Amino acid sequence: MGRHTTGRGIDALFLRRMAARLDRGAASVVRSHGLTVDQWRMLDLLAGSGPLPMAALCEELSLAGATATRVADRLVDEELARRSIDDRDRRRVVLRITGNGRDLRADLADSVEHAQREQWESLDGPDHDRLARLLRSAGGLQAQ
Repeated sequence: MGRHTTGRGIDALFLRRMAARLDRGAASVVRSHGLTVDQWRMLDLLAGSGPLPMAALCEELSLAGATATRVADRLVDEELARRSIDDRDRRRVVLRITGNGRDLRADLADSVEHAQREQWESLDGPDHDRLARLLRSAGGLQAQ
């Protein structure tokens, strides 16, 4: 258990540390292809969900609006995504993955998953046990 936690309830700092660990795994793969982890996550989200407005991207990726815009700009500049007008609300702009983006995502997905799995498997005993307890607890909350 971390020095700064009580061990009770949901430990947000611990979960952030675990998420950062998975991000390091992803970064080890995507960096060599000129992407940041945020760019990878946005590309991966678009591949799985289809076109999304910026507000939804911000929410799903936990990014501030300005950060999400910079990430999207880079994907558009690299022709991995494109902006278009929302068919249902012409005031909104949506971001959609391009063929190049879909191909790059397909090329990297297995390697990213493998790198993240290595990060997960390298957890030490106490962190592994703690994360397992949190996940079981969260599963119990969902069942209620």
